[in-house]
Amino acid sequence: MTQETKKTLVIDPPEGWRYGFPKPVPSEVMKSESLLRIWLAGENYPDVELALKHSRYWEVDNES
Repeated sequence: MTQETKKTLVIDPPEGWRYGFPKPVPSEVMKSESLLRIWLAGENYPDVELALKHSRYWEVDNES
């Protein structure tokens, strides 16, 4: 029997540690660049353009 593991996308923009990153990104935010821009600004990241070009992304397994 196979189990599907849900994954969460994490974003880490340049110097994101200063603003509480890395953080999980809500899945609905990744539906468009505009939503990601709004979310980053709402998370107090000061340079959205920099974040869009140079962020690291990875997935983590959600714990059951």
